[in-house]
Order: sequence, then structure tokens, then C-alpha cells
Amino acid sequence: MPREAAFTIVKGRWYNMVRKLFIFIPAVLLLLLFCAAHSWAAAAPEPTDKTIPREIKIGKKTSEQVEKEIPRVHDPSREAKLAMITNKLTPYLQRDLQYYVKILEMKDPNAFSLPGGFTYITTGMLDFLKSDDEIAAILAHEFVHADRAHGIIQAARNNRLSLLTLAGMIAATQGGGMAAAMLSSAIQTAIMGAYSIELEKEADARGIDIMYKAGYNPAAMLTTMERLQVERMKRAYVDPGIFQTHPDVEERVKAALKYMKDNGIEVDRKDVVQRLKTEVSVKEGRAVLIIDGKTFVDLPEGDGSIKFLNELKGRLDDNLALELAPYDVTVHGDPGDQTLIIKGKVILSENEMPEEMPSIPKIRDRVITMLADARRDNPLADYYE
Repeated sequence: MPREAAFTIVKGRWYNMVRKLFIFIPAVLLLLLFCAAHSWAAAAPEPTDKTIPREIKIGKKTSEQVEKEIPRVHDPSREAKLAMITNKLTPYLQRDLQYYVKILEMKDPNAFSLPGGFTYITTGMLDFLKSDDEIAAILAHEFVHADRAHGIIQAARNNRLSLLTLAGMIAATQGGGMAAAMLSSAIQTAIMGAYSIELEKEADARGIDIMYKAGYNPAAMLTTMERLQVERMKRAYVDPGIFQTHPDVEERVKAALKYMKDNGIEVDRKDVVQRLKTEVSVKEGRAVLIIDGKTFVDLPEGDGSIKFLNELKGRLDDNLALELAPYDVTVHGDPGDQTLIIKGKVILSENEMPEEMPSIPKIRDRVITMLADARRDNPLADYYE
């Protein structure tokens, strides 16, 4: 998950919550999941189905402590939506964990998955996201962290141990000690988002694949990170908090964008962020084509003008994209016989326009202005990459 704006006070509420969790979780239970590392330590660090019962056990225990520290929100409508999205994503994960999403009452945007797949998302994150596609991006990313046991892998790396060495050490200690401390580190990694850039990129890439297979727009993985970049800049001179230690969002955005292009996945952000939305309405005797709440063209009311605007609306819906460059929108022909072209497709011809329509060059100027306005939410996005 792109989480560079997910924590505004790393020494505040999240920090205290995580610290309390590890006071309450018994060390003997903490040892269980790291003992599971023995099942896959002799080979590459790939989780197996053999460890699932232990992962679920520790995840369930930890989730109980999470809900003691932060109130859970029971919102049937939101919970039903999260369940629907989860059910679409989970068939494309590699292991059958407990992928169940709960909502926490907190204004800071955050989401995390515990061992076993137990996943939380805050009300602040749900308010921050603009579409089901963006919710799917956050959940897919977090599910991959659990599916690939990234918390355990990161804890082993943090302590400069291979999983094979870790398993041997655990077998020798026969108790909590260092093994329990490292599992505590694994859970803290999950909650605080302290994964390495490589693990984050893996979660982004696998998340993109899962979204694509599930029928969601993978561009949402980009839009969430791009908007979080903006949040990071807003906080740079106030309380940078965790932003000081998470400078990798730009690298992740570039990697995700490259991954999509290398795999032939179209980048189309507009529906994900709910921009370039068109509608035709009648107001005070005028037929009006509106884009993102602003008047684009208005004509005297009448069946002919309404039909014309609906046809124009359909062409714009099919061809407008946040990724359009100014040179993609052009005017061809001489005055009296001009056409508006978007990426080689005719959008509007002068000979079909009713009276009172602005000229084709003025319509082009309005398209360019409208595109610039729509991009303001994500000004750091590399739309022309």
C-alpha cells in the first residue's frame, strides 16, 4: 500500500498503540509464527500452506489487541462494500488466509494486514480514497504483504539473519527471547508500514496483477501513491513525521508505472479519481454540457441542441483522458471547415455545430483548460510518461 501519507504522527497514537500491543501479546504466542519459518527456511523465502494455521493464530490474537486499543466501526454499508471487493480479489492470491477487512475509527489514513491476513482500514483512509478501484488497490497491496509473509521476511532482514539461521536459532532458544522480539518486529512492520522498498514494490506489482484479474482498474495503484505524494509535500514544513523516513514513494510510482506498461496494462486514471465526469442538463431554458461541475458548452434548449450535446458528451467520454498531452488535442482545417481531433479521432466538426457554439479553436482551449483543472488533485503525476 502506498502509505507515505498514512501516518502524520509517528510518535503519537499509532506508535503508542503498537507499543501497547507488544506489552500485551504473550511471548510464547509470539514464538509460534516464527517457528513457522522453519517450514520454508531451508529453501527460498516463499511462504507455504503449512504455516497458515500458526499465522492465523497469531494474527487473530494480535487483532484482538488492535481492537482494544482503537475502536472498531460497525458500518454495514461500508463493510459490505469491503467484503465485496475482498471477495473479488482473494481468488487471485496464492494462499488461503483469513482475508477479512475491518474498519477502525481514526482520522489518519492507514491500512495494514496482520499475519494470517487479518486486515484493517481506517475511516480516514476510506475518506481519502475516491473510488472502489482505489479501495481495491489498498486492499490488494495489503493482502500481498500477508500472502507473501513480508512481515517475517522484513524482520529476518532487520536482524541480518537468513530464514534458515532464524529457524535454527528459534529451535535452540526454546522460549520467547530474541525470537519473540523479532516476531514483535514483524507485526510492528505490518502496522507501521516499515517494509523495504523491494517488498513494497513487490506488493505493488502483485497487487496490480490481482486488480487486473479481478476487473479493477490497476491505475488506482498509481493514483493513491501520487495523491499521497501531494500529502507528503503539504506536511513537509509542519510535522513531517514518518515522511522523513519514507522518501521512496516516487520510486514506487515509477516502478508501478513501468510495470503496467511492460505488461501491456493501459494507464487510465480518470474513472479511478472520478474526474472528467460529463453530464447534459437543462437549466433555465438552456441545454448545458457540464464537465466536472463546470459549464463546457451551453445552447438554447431544444431537442436538436440536447441531442447534439449528448452526442458530443459520448465522444468526449470515449476519448478524454488525464494522460492527454496538449499536442494530442488539435484543430485541423481552415476556418469554416475545421475539426477538433483528439489522438487522431474526430470529436467535433464545424459543419455539424449548431448556432451559438464557440469556434473549434475555442473549444480546444476549453478542453486544455479542463484537463489542467482535472489534474490539480494529482499535480505530481507523470501523465505523459
